[in-house]
Amino acid sequence: MQKKDGYIMKEILSSVSPKIKYVLILSATLFFVFLIVYASFIYPNSTTYSDKIFRALAFSQMLLIVFISYSMYNLIKGDSALRGISGIIRDEISEGSPIFNTISDGIIVVDSKGRIRNINQGLCNILGLEEKQIINKNIYSLLNEWDGNFENKALPGIVIESLETQQEFRQQEKVFVRDSEILYLAVSTYMLRNKSKNVIGVLAVIHDFTQRKRLEQQLMHVEKLATAGQMAAELAHEIKNPICSIKGLIQIMGKKHCLEDSKYYEVITNEIDRISVLLQGFLTLAQNKPKLEMVRVNSVLEQIVPLIESYAENKNININVDLQKDMPSINADRDNIRQVIVNIVQNGIDALPKNGSMNISIWYDQINDLIKMEFKDNGSGIKPEYLDKIFEPFFTTKDNGSGLGLAISHKIIENHCGKLFAFNNLDGGATFVIELPAAKRYEINNNNKVS
Repeated sequence: MQKKDGYIMKEILSSVSPKIKYVLILSATLFFVFLIVYASFIYPNSTTYSDKIFRALAFSQMLLIVFISYSMYNLIKGDSALRGISGIIRDEISEGSPIFNTISDGIIVVDSKGRIRNINQGLCNILGLEEKQIINKNIYSLLNEWDGNFENKALPGIVIESLETQQEFRQQEKVFVRDSEILYLAVSTYMLRNKSKNVIGVLAVIHDFTQRKRLEQQLMHVEKLATAGQMAAELAHEIKNPICSIKGLIQIMGKKHCLEDSKYYEVITNEIDRISVLLQGFLTLAQNKPKLEMVRVNSVLEQIVPLIESYAENKNININVDLQKDMPSINADRDNIRQVIVNIVQNGIDALPKNGSMNISIWYDQINDLIKMEFKDNGSGIKPEYLDKIFEPFFTTKDNGSGLGLAISHKIIENHCGKLFAFNNLDGGATFVIELPAAKRYEINNNNKVS
């Protein structure tokens, strides 16, 4: 007997449970019984013989479908012999059926010795790798190749664990870093067995749910901002006035009793200033409508470069600035944009080691009609697990940080219909990018109309 699609009918039937064979034989017998009974007794007065047969066939098929569906459902629920068919299906997939490369989820087939026998195009698309970089390699050697990236080791790791323990996993969430971009993957593994039920390999299915995860994170971010905004609206004004009164009274007492030189006096005034900054941060989070005017980004940066350079000089950090000339202006709140730039630069400088460097570039993306600002440093970068959290309110890695700086900056840019995001550089360090829409009407050389 010739094989069809890799398996002869005898092999397929040998994997079918005796119970299922019994159901199929009984179903065929009942079909003919239904046919005879229906044709003979239900419609004995039908006008023609063909009419009897037609009606009998229709009724018999209906009863037969109900019977087979009910019987097969109950058998499949508890019949482990169907795993033989499952094994055939998995083997067929591993041999590369036409469906194999049309599946968007990633599929990887590993034999019992850990050799990667097959992968589909979906896996290559998810991992950003070519087939030749994975196929025919040993899963253990792949683990060693990715040793420098702890997150990426989890992907081959779960396949190895499934292979060694012969345990199947379902929807295990793993993180994979592709070109500094964090991917969220759900991995499920299935044991491949031969006719003797011995394990001959593992089939893993990798589902990329990054978009769903990011939407969830954005929703959480919005909810946190809304909560912070409500707190600001309810508390900031109530607290700000007493704080100002306390500071004023302390200053009067300091002058009256000559306490200006006391270290305690300095600590108290500094802490009051810190509280005032926090309150102003809450107010900024609650603010939805910036005071817009025509602003040249270059002029904003040129005004704060001395401040940035002095701050960097104290820490032996080199600052390089590259500004494109004759750029469009933006509709923006000048003070808000200044605050964002200072905040990002100071955060970058604080994260850099001595003798580090930061490159600040501003240019006009004519294709997308955007003003882009890029702040690139050569530090240690941002931990991948922190990349999606750094713009959340109250998230900080500093010992004395408030966790509001980047959250406020993100909120300000959002209020200007722009984007603020960050990523790790392939050669080390991190980059923050601001994208703001260019003003629809601007005058490049008119200093009187553009601030």
